[in-house]
Amino acid sequence: MVKVQLAAISNFHFGENMNALDSSSLCKAFLKGTFLLCPPIKDSDPPWDLTLVLQVLVAPPFEPAASVDLKFLSWKTAFLLAITSARRVSEIQAWSAMPPYLIFLKDRVSLCTYPSSLPKVASESNISQTINLPVFFQQG
Repeated sequence: MVKVQLAAISNFHFGENMNALDSSSLCKAFLKGTFLLCPPIKDSDPPWDLTLVLQVLVAPPFEPAASVDLKFLSWKTAFLLAITSARRVSEIQAWSAMPPYLIFLKDRVSLCTYPSSLPKVASESNISQTINLPVFFQQG
């Protein structure tokens, strides 16, 4: 906030040799001192509890899966994919539920990205990378 006020004052008042006030060494030292004495407070995201979220996901309206509304099932699936894959939102958005990008196998599900989508870090290992999600249990 002090920087904003100094910029406003600098528009009308000049320092030594007609230089802007905020470029003087005295003002720079003052700004550095105020920053060190009162550093800016950044708002952080509120804390959340993964255990609590997972407990909510195994109760109504997210369960039983056979009778849950498609909206809640989609939310649950998207959250579980995001939390277990630890991928960026842009990478998750590039996954497709259409064949041949989604493959169900006996022991896992494979997800592929659209070939036209580019990841944030466009290296050879990140382009068209397949995500394998193992099954939690196998039915006998």
